[in-house]
Amino acid sequence: MNALDYCIPTRPDITHYWLIKAFQVKRAWTRAFPDKWMHPSALLAQNLALDTVTSALEDPENSVFTSIFMPNEIFHSLGLKPLIAEAVADFIAGAHAELGFTIYAEDQGVPQTYCSFHKVLLGATMAEVFGVSPLIANCSVACDANNITFRMLANRFGVEHVYIDVPGEYDEEGCFYVAEQLREMAEAAQDIYHRPLDEKVLKEKVARSQRTLDNLTRSLRLRVGRYIKNNMGLEMQHGLCFHTLLGEPECERLSRLMIRDYLNAEPFDGVNVVWSSTTPFFCIPLQRLLDVNTDQQLIASDMCFDQVSFTGWNHTADEPYLAMAERLIRDSYNGPGIRRVDRMAEICERAQADGAVCFCHWGCKETMGVSQLMVRELESAGYPTIVIDGDGCDRGNFPGGQAATRLGAFLEMLHAKKDARDAEAFEQELEEALEGVADEMGTGDVR
Repeated sequence: MNALDYCIPTRPDITHYWLIKAFQVKRAWTRAFPDKWMHPSALLAQNLALDTVTSALEDPENSVFTSIFMPNEIFHSLGLKPLIAEAVADFIAGAHAELGFTIYAEDQGVPQTYCSFHKVLLGATMAEVFGVSPLIANCSVACDANNITFRMLANRFGVEHVYIDVPGEYDEEGCFYVAEQLREMAEAAQDIYHRPLDEKVLKEKVARSQRTLDNLTRSLRLRVGRYIKNNMGLEMQHGLCFHTLLGEPECERLSRLMIRDYLNAEPFDGVNVVWSSTTPFFCIPLQRLLDVNTDQQLIASDMCFDQVSFTGWNHTADEPYLAMAERLIRDSYNGPGIRRVDRMAEICERAQADGAVCFCHWGCKETMGVSQLMVRELESAGYPTIVIDGDGCDRGNFPGGQAATRLGAFLEMLHAKKDARDAEAFEQELEEALEGVADEMGTGDVR
């Protein structure tokens, strides 16, 4: 335990001060001393992620506690700052302070088996280290903790709570049902924060969201054969930006920068891996295997592509609430598990992945439930898949060395398969070249 852990129950004000100060210093440091190896898009994603969480924690009265899958264009149109459980927990974990909040939450009756992200958020708010926003809004996508945490906080602190019920399957009736709930949420937010919502601004933000997601889809093909210089922390920061900031100009700019960076990226001939669920960015043994590695790289994760549409949109920004509702219902993390598996298969195909990792984060029943289905379906589609049990937030709950040993063996197998495919392709090319020479010379077989 560190010094902050002892201050949590007795001096939450001191804990708050030093955590906010740490986040502010990190934000300022990354702006002043950017990592030279990063693509410009990566630098932007890092800065945006650090700023959006830090600024929301600095100003709880103008923030909204919400879930990662909630459409945030409504809040941004009102000048509010969305703050999600996973982002708060990640930042606290980055400061090596998650243990104290986990212990505090468990002392308050939160089960040990509860999702670590939500447990850390509950610990931080129950200890009153971080204030609770005037509005708490979440949707039923996708985890069970998501449906408990926000209601628990609203009841404990007596603030307004809005819950969006999302059907598992898409049809127009369900889309109108969700759209009406989103409209009611917008009306509640206007009343609570005493400010009007400009529908024109909302339409502009929804249009920008669709353009951003379309750019993100285009970026998948551009990653093929290119060194994207990724790491697990950066992948989480991209996921945060494409949820919390979706609809904002900076987020659209990020999507355009990614396309430009990948077009100009160096060639890459190593192993490409697609990751499912959160990434344990703090795990040093796994960092050595995947972070900015010239032999193998994390080419994409389904957390960044859950909202995209590979087939186009039924509703445009002229119908902003229906467009947001459509995106929410069609989210790959919503509904039956096969939808998420199909999205992973689509990402693997477009990015020409060599294999996939299904990371079962502690307490995430949704991922655990879908893991074996994902292995079966992805491997039948030609993408070797490994399931790794771990914790994406609490380093004390994750045997990183064991996970790295398993992942290392898996990567070695992918390299062997790739080498065999390359050798077979070379033999095929040579065979075709020799046949071409023979036909041209008219001399029959020249082998």
